[in-house]
Amino acid sequence: MVTELQFVAVVAFLIWCLVCSVCGLLTQDADSARLVWREHCPTGWGGWREVHFGLSAADRRVLTQPESNLDRAARAALLETVREQTRSPESDAVQFAIVRVTLDRQATAVFVSNRIAVASASPSFDPSLDAHAT
Repeated sequence: MVTELQFVAVVAFLIWCLVCSVCGLLTQDADSARLVWREHCPTGWGGWREVHFGLSAADRRVLTQPESNLDRAARAALLETVREQTRSPESDAVQFAIVRVTLDRQATAVFVSNRIAVASASPSFDPSLDAHAT
């Protein structure tokens, strides 16, 4: 009798876990923030690309509650994440932004950095990271 009850409890728990995970996959954030970046090459600026990998927990926190004026540490962390993305060898600068995307695919820039030179192996931290906010 006890074994049967344990089996039923385990099955009920597993079904509950399955339902919760499926619901989490199906529901979209009404308003999600994303980190996007682009690179400058001799031919001009490339298209905006989203950063999917390399975000630390602190970076994700910046994205979940983005502010139009990020502090210097947050800007430096996001720049480091962008610099770790695969770039073309001839790129000489990058720019990144935090954009908020609604369910109807409307994008609004929350934070946009200035052009940041990345030609050398270890570019200096650019004080022009003081960026434009909307």
